[in-house]
Amino acid sequence: MLQVIKEMLCRLLGKGAVKGLGDVGRVRKMKWSPPPPDGKVRLNLGCGDKILEGYVNVDFAESRKGNRPDVIADLRALKFDREYADEILSVHVIEHFYPWEAEDLLNHWRDILKPGGSLVLECPNILTAAAMLLKEPERAARAVGKDGQMAMWPLYGDPAWKDPLMCHRWGYTPTTLVDLLMRCGFRNVRQERAMFKQQDPRDMRVVGEK
Repeated sequence: MLQVIKEMLCRLLGKGAVKGLGDVGRVRKMKWSPPPPDGKVRLNLGCGDKILEGYVNVDFAESRKGNRPDVIADLRALKFDREYADEILSVHVIEHFYPWEAEDLLNHWRDILKPGGSLVLECPNILTAAAMLLKEPERAARAVGKDGQMAMWPLYGDPAWKDPLMCHRWGYTPTTLVDLLMRCGFRNVRQERAMFKQQDPRDMRVVGEK
């Protein structure tokens, strides 16, 4: 069983990235940098406490950890004009919606994008969570300290928030997230390296164009 999990992770990350299962959380992280001041309109939807320079930061909550968004709005009913934005970034948001809500949500966001604009989604990769649970079931399921970040949190959300809005309602693999974007009419859909939170392999990034 452990060999099967190791082979799965090697397929996800590349053969050189995982020498052993213990390396799953030790992939070298990417460093995010603000975009250039090029006049493009970029939306950070569901920003939470992650207020990004160069983006219009939008969230339903008035404040997270003392950080306030630029715009307070329901992500399912945004008031931006059609074809308003060049990019929509949404980090660890899609998993907070039920699967029957997801297509309507992404179609709404697609309307806000300009032709050729990009949708960038990051969320937990449940393949990694499953691998961690199979590797050490009791330790992973207890979710003590950082162990929770690799298994139970990707599946259910961080219980420390004590907030139902922060619970996860669905989970994705790279394939199922790509499929979702394609069903919503996005083109050139592909997986890229995640830039936020724990990054690869716990998390993943999928990008599509209108």
